[in-house]
Amino acid sequence: MVVVAGLAALILVSFYHDVKQSKIPNRYTVAGIAAGVGYNAATGGWDGLAGSLLGFAAGFGIMLALYLFGAVGAGDVKLFGAIGAMAGGEFVINGALNSILFAAVIGLVLIAVRKQFVPRLRSTGALLFNLLLFRDMKGIVSYKKSAATFPFMYAVLPAMIFTATYCNPSL
Repeated sequence: MVVVAGLAALILVSFYHDVKQSKIPNRYTVAGIAAGVGYNAATGGWDGLAGSLLGFAAGFGIMLALYLFGAVGAGDVKLFGAIGAMAGGEFVINGALNSILFAAVIGLVLIAVRKQFVPRLRSTGALLFNLLLFRDMKGIVSYKKSAATFPFMYAVLPAMIFTATYCNPSL
């Protein structure tokens, strides 16, 4: 129950700041990492510490890969490290995958509402065609600039609720 309360607090304050300021403050993510590592080490000994550090590495690593492609911000990377440190590797991997799926659905809804679905489908097809056939990377830059962006926390919040409820009921 302590982990759930800590996760809920971390995710809610991160959601608030990401939506309001497009930034997740380091004080939240560092506190989440420290709390997760400390709690898990105190309650699980060396195994708890190891599980917490592996969870941190899993969450941080998955989001770091997305950050390198420009899909998420640095705050999201640190946040998922904190989530992994608190809840462990299995939870953060499920949560990250669910967050990505929720983000895809939100992106599709935004594109449909803006009536950009057909033009984006054409430009995506052209981009993939040029990328795969001609190894032309130039189109990625312009494609990336026209992406339907929104705070990733819009996807993270419902994804974490879904993950806690259906993917890891032992949490």
